[in-house]
Amino acid sequence: MPLSSGEQSTEDLGRVAAVSRRAMVRVALGSWLTTRIGFPAAQVYAQSASATPNAGSTPEPPSGLELPPGIMVVRNAAPASSSPRRGGAIRLVRPGGSQGNFNPSAFQQDPQIPQSYLEPLVRPDPATMRPTPCLAERWEWRDDGLELIFLLRDDVLWHNEYPLTTADAVFTFEVYRRDTASAVSGLFALVESVDAVTERELRVRFTARDANWLFNVASLPLISRNQYGEFWQELPASGRTLSGFDWSSVLPVGTGPWQITEWDAAEVKFGRFDRYWGRAPWLDQLEVAAIDGPHARLEAWRDGESHLLWPVRFREVQQLNDATGTLHPVPAASVMFAAFNFANPNQPAGSLWTDLRVRQAASQAINRERYAEEVFGGFTRWDAAGAVAQPWAHDDETTIPAFSPEAASVLLTEAGWVDYDGDGVREDVNGWQLRPVAIVRDDSRPELAAVLARVVRDLAAVGIALSVEVLPPDAFDDRWITRRDYDLIAYAYDQLPGFTDFDLYGSAWDIRNNPAGWNPGGYTNADADAAIDEFLGAIAVERQATALRALQRIVNEDLFGLWLGFPEDLVLVAAGVEGFAPDMAWQTARTWELWGAPE
Repeated sequence: MPLSSGEQSTEDLGRVAAVSRRAMVRVALGSWLTTRIGFPAAQVYAQSASATPNAGSTPEPPSGLELPPGIMVVRNAAPASSSPRRGGAIRLVRPGGSQGNFNPSAFQQDPQIPQSYLEPLVRPDPATMRPTPCLAERWEWRDDGLELIFLLRDDVLWHNEYPLTTADAVFTFEVYRRDTASAVSGLFALVESVDAVTERELRVRFTARDANWLFNVASLPLISRNQYGEFWQELPASGRTLSGFDWSSVLPVGTGPWQITEWDAAEVKFGRFDRYWGRAPWLDQLEVAAIDGPHARLEAWRDGESHLLWPVRFREVQQLNDATGTLHPVPAASVMFAAFNFANPNQPAGSLWTDLRVRQAASQAINRERYAEEVFGGFTRWDAAGAVAQPWAHDDETTIPAFSPEAASVLLTEAGWVDYDGDGVREDVNGWQLRPVAIVRDDSRPELAAVLARVVRDLAAVGIALSVEVLPPDAFDDRWITRRDYDLIAYAYDQLPGFTDFDLYGSAWDIRNNPAGWNPGGYTNADADAAIDEFLGAIAVERQATALRALQRIVNEDLFGLWLGFPEDLVLVAAGVEGFAPDMAWQTARTWELWGAPE
């Protein structure tokens, strides 16, 4: 079978790996993203890089609340008012503290840094998040999905002029797998071996099919065996880590369009790599600095010390009264929802949500379009159903029910919930009031709490007295893992290119009987389990997407939770900088596509 560019379709026979092994991968992803983004492991699934130059688009005003007059809103991509030109420099101020640990497996740097000078075998497509060729020009699944073959490009040089070979890839994956500081070692739970067949052909062997490996592991950046191999081998096998390497004596090298020219703990500087295998940057220099605090980063952008700002919130943009620039609201793999708990020990019947009509009523009572305007300024897909925001897998035909408090009231009455005593809160025939409790972490994205406040108001209008408890991380974990005495659990997070939320819906990952699982409310649906098994047993992306679209329909019909939409990313681009194009994997990754406008 010839190698092809993109994913392969192969016949899907065989069984899914054991639950415990799949759970190991899920736990590793949580650890990875906590390190990368600094949010709760159970709430974040983050991002990577890729794409094409600007096409141009039509500016439009914000659809919600007003923005400062100097901020122009542009969807899709910035209009190219000038042709790309060579020269100039750009600076980004990013979240975080010290940036001096260049060990890629530890994820101790802001991802903007490794994504500027390192590259992966495959990149997530900027619009769909499907795997696309990068350092590997082609790949192929073999042996019924137990073997993955990559063919590397033959024209790639490291910044120290050594050629890229499969020995670099083998070494890199050894570091990700064995480094004592690795945040992603669990992603290799199903990997049997990684071998260099030739200098260009790489073979990965699996003990069982891994539906996400191509998406989430092959997209990790490669590092140079020539630079780090000797240091690695001199360490004891039980204590190997690149985190002790002396980068003050030799600059880290990569294969990317930018090469590091100097660095300190607070800032990394890059210059254009003129022998880059792809199209070199338009700009001459890139600087990435770290500053803690969103207000400080906003001030840096206002003062011209940062040319791109992301992430940024709508309310923060409204503070830029004396600034000029462009605001890009762009698609993101972000999701917000509140899952139902079907096993609350404090509820006499075990749950308030056993009757599907009650769940549907709660969903129909929410005015999503209103909170989209009030909280996000309109920059959110408020009508999106489900929790699969990756475009390659999302089912656009699955929708949320229309806002209708009247229909919600009818459903609640039919389900036996009536306001017998006239106090505005419905009761069942035994007098038990419809007073659900929702829990949310206090370090979740701020919009989630604002949305929940409006959900409380909407549900009250139909006789559901929802209360929201905002909890610190330890208390939150105790509630959902140990006590389980809540009725809704709210999440907001970004997602990796591959689908990792199978343990959210699957009954095998019920937290009550699987401590490595994530199903927080005891949701169970045989059709959902079958769709998850189909996904986990598939290797062809189209087969995976078909299974996930079926899963979305199932959990929307047998409602899993209250869908709260897909927030868009907001990216601020300073005046005089052109060429920005959105990238769902990592919005500011492609700095090599930017150029400065003529003075």
